[in-house]
Amino acid sequence: MKTRIITYLSVLGILLLLVSQGYIVYENYQQTRKSLIRESDAIMEDAFRKDITIRNKIYKQITHEDSVTIIPPPTKDNTEKVDMSKYKDHGNNTLGIIDLAVSNYINGKVPINISRLDSLTGTILKARDINSAYSVNIIDSLPTKVVIHSTKDFKSSALVIHSKMLLIDFQRKKSLQLILINPFQSIFKRIWVMLTSSFLLSLFCFYGLWFLFRTQARQKKMMEVKNDFFGNTAHELKRPVAQLHIALEALSKPATLDNTAKRERYLAISAEATRDMSEKITMIMTLSMAEEGVFKLNYSKFNLLEEVQKLKEQFSVVTDKEVNILIENEADDCSIQADREHLRQCLANLLDNAIKYSGGSVLISITLKKLKDSLCVSVKDNGIGIKADKLDSVFNKYTRLNAGAGSPTGFGIGLSYVKTVVEKHAGRIEVFSEPDKGSEFMLYLPV
Repeated sequence: MKTRIITYLSVLGILLLLVSQGYIVYENYQQTRKSLIRESDAIMEDAFRKDITIRNKIYKQITHEDSVTIIPPPTKDNTEKVDMSKYKDHGNNTLGIIDLAVSNYINGKVPINISRLDSLTGTILKARDINSAYSVNIIDSLPTKVVIHSTKDFKSSALVIHSKMLLIDFQRKKSLQLILINPFQSIFKRIWVMLTSSFLLSLFCFYGLWFLFRTQARQKKMMEVKNDFFGNTAHELKRPVAQLHIALEALSKPATLDNTAKRERYLAISAEATRDMSEKITMIMTLSMAEEGVFKLNYSKFNLLEEVQKLKEQFSVVTDKEVNILIENEADDCSIQADREHLRQCLANLLDNAIKYSGGSVLISITLKKLKDSLCVSVKDNGIGIKADKLDSVFNKYTRLNAGAGSPTGFGIGLSYVKTVVEKHAGRIEVFSEPDKGSEFMLYLPV
């Protein structure tokens, strides 16, 4: 229950963080967009003033005048010509009346050149580090209609930025407007730090959420595996303990003391039960020490063929199945420098699995081969085999490939133990199997 609550809170926290992050980025985008709109207004006014200056110089050259002629302000003599009350609405237009008067005065001989105005605008944009496609439009105010584009095939859309319309005559018939066609490159350039940090933080949040779910899944699986392992361990150790308890109880009876045959049989049962428990405990301890990096081998020189023959005698006496073990020795010398007890237990595990996962008649072939720099031991059976999709996980710890109802009991650590011991000897293990045809395990041990 706590894990589920923590998961919900984590997801909620990440969602809130992402929402707040998105809101901050959106607000930053809006502020940057408004800033660009203000800049586009100023750029359009600046470009128009420069165009007036250029047109005024051209006008002077044409008329051979030495100074700029400006429409005079209203006086008694010219009030009929200019009524200043008509231009009070131009207070929103930062150009001012003088600029408009000059433009109107020279417009008859030197009209506005849209190409020159476009060039001036581009120079100012570049100076302000605004890298965006643009268009300068002349707009007819009555009705509002674009009459000239400085950019060919211009198409307006909701993704562009429009400056305010800049009035360029006293009659309020014509206006200029700057359109930034692709402003987002400039917008992103200004907020790239925010975008980058938001993107990285989002990735970190998603990674944290993914890692949380993966960790929970692993913990859940490990919990299931642990519970299954403890259950199997208790079941597996219960059998030899029960045998030992029955044997010791029988040995304590007076009738058994006088019967030598019974006493020896119960002593043999006790010894076998003790050995069985000892081997299982050894496997568990070996895997634990291997994980901690403290597992060490006790090397000695011995004949591996002799150990295989002892195992054959041990496993051939299984009473509930007909077991036939064949040994084929193709090596001239089976002497090896290794840990005798651990290697013996490895081969015992393979033989035990071969018997467990076979039918009523068991045929096991053990082959020893001497290779260039290793001794190969092959254990082949006629059992139920292993499916191809499970071969990769056959050596995983606590993995039981046949864990269904009625399947043989076990720890799920036998093959993992075999692989650990073989690799500790600097060797390797391979498995070949076909369902319903049997399996073959090949151990390569350096000599």
